[in-house]
Amino acid sequence: MTDDMHRIDGPAAAEEPTGNPAGAPNGPIAHAQTTDAASPSVVLPIASPLAASGDDAGTERHSIDDYTAKMTELIGLMRMIGNDTQQCEVKECKRRISSTITDTLSAFSNGSGGWIILGLSEQAGFTPVDHFDARAMQEALSQACEKMTPVVRPVIVTCPFEGANLVFARIDEMLPRDKPCFTTALGPHGGSFIRTGDGDRRMTAYEVDRLIEEHLQPTYDLDIVPGATIDDLDPALVAGLLARVREQHPHVFAGRSDADTLLDLQVLRHDDSDETHVGGVLRPTLAGLMALGRYPQKYYPRLGIAIAVFPGISRDDVFRGDERLVASRSIVGSIPVMVEDAVESLMRWIGAKKPDYPPVALREAIVNALTHRDYSPDARGTQVRINVFTDRIEIANPGGLYGTVTHDVLANPHPVTGVPFVSTRNQFLFTLLESTPYPGGGFVNPEGGDGYQRIAAALREAGIEPATTRNDVSTFTMTLTRHRTVRNSSPSDVSKAIMTVLERHSAMSIKEIIRELQLTPLAATSGMRELIREGRVAKVRFQDDPTQRYRLKGN
Repeated sequence: MTDDMHRIDGPAAAEEPTGNPAGAPNGPIAHAQTTDAASPSVVLPIASPLAASGDDAGTERHSIDDYTAKMTELIGLMRMIGNDTQQCEVKECKRRISSTITDTLSAFSNGSGGWIILGLSEQAGFTPVDHFDARAMQEALSQACEKMTPVVRPVIVTCPFEGANLVFARIDEMLPRDKPCFTTALGPHGGSFIRTGDGDRRMTAYEVDRLIEEHLQPTYDLDIVPGATIDDLDPALVAGLLARVREQHPHVFAGRSDADTLLDLQVLRHDDSDETHVGGVLRPTLAGLMALGRYPQKYYPRLGIAIAVFPGISRDDVFRGDERLVASRSIVGSIPVMVEDAVESLMRWIGAKKPDYPPVALREAIVNALTHRDYSPDARGTQVRINVFTDRIEIANPGGLYGTVTHDVLANPHPVTGVPFVSTRNQFLFTLLESTPYPGGGFVNPEGGDGYQRIAAALREAGIEPATTRNDVSTFTMTLTRHRTVRNSSPSDVSKAIMTVLERHSAMSIKEIIRELQLTPLAATSGMRELIREGRVAKVRFQDDPTQRYRLKGN
């Protein structure tokens, strides 16, 4: 079994045997136990890429073992941290299927996928429920899947655990064109959910509308800016753009006038709503204004950047305590101006002579946020936010990943071209920025689409862990950490790191250790188990805090 199969990053990242063709959003329902011919459930063996060639029974047996191992691993993690996870939902279902099961099916299908375990009690410490009818609940779960639009087609198996049988299901993320997945009886705006922490949250109207928009290419970046004129464009930036496109595409633009070229590039459009001018008035588009404008915030005050520098590693230090922000600043102007000003401000705060973060990584992350953010009318009142903590920088923009772009696509470049597939929400703005100059030289997005790879290369060269991303329907966040972490180190190195951090604290929870060391949940729990086995760490609970914590023995 490969290391990838033991990750807790979610089903989308793990190469688990699914029984569905590669690339299919949801696989067929598969059962470890046979059912009667009259049953509406589909009886299929689970095809496992790990199983050796042979009869179907051997293939199915191997696959069930794999799913049992995965389920056991997830239960171990939840016992360690004391609650469900972002990727796994537990429901008792002692007498009947949970009334909220469709909420979870929707949430996992609309998010990054996930796992469902039926017959396990969270309140009893994630132990099997007495008298649980796995066969009946397996059937009830498959029937619940039929109540969804689109219909959810998961893998459902019955797995043994501590003398009982549990129902274990994998729910894959649906393709963007199929979202939102919702409870049919409630409709998309009432029955669409998303996973947040260890629970399911009903989607807002904004989130549902954004998912529906992904069925077609958005064109908000082509919106004409009411009241704006060509005088709102920066002459130097316009001249640099025109020179660049004529140099790169002489057969297309060499003989075109400046005005015609700007029309071709959709920097300008004719505003036919002004009946006082025959043929309309030339006005900048939103893409043209954001790329080349003197001061776009004259028309869209919130299409800028807000930077906040916190005194510690948590917002709570400021929002709930007595601390104040170390610094804060609003960044305005066109995209090239905002990027340069934001990077300059960050370097001043984090130390330009020997920065903890490579400037190129910061620049590309900010470009990514401004280029791919949501520019729909509902989002034009939301800024890109950069939060600086003592251990990391978070860059968040409104609007999640678009189209075919997923976490896996970002992390895995195309095997031939070496860059990931590009699917952009704002295709005209994206194209403009390929030829838009910075005031200080160079171009905003000269290579077009490989910014994430440049970030990864810069962090790797600096010896810093890869950037982490968090994606949901309404927000995309990239986090750069200053730590030289032990995420990919050997188990013994992880254990040593945990020992070191526990020496500085009286007691810590697994979540706190994960955040402090930037570990994956699996690495943290594996390292903690090793320390407990060796008798070096003890479990502890405080009367006013039910969270399971750990301390060094002798402390």
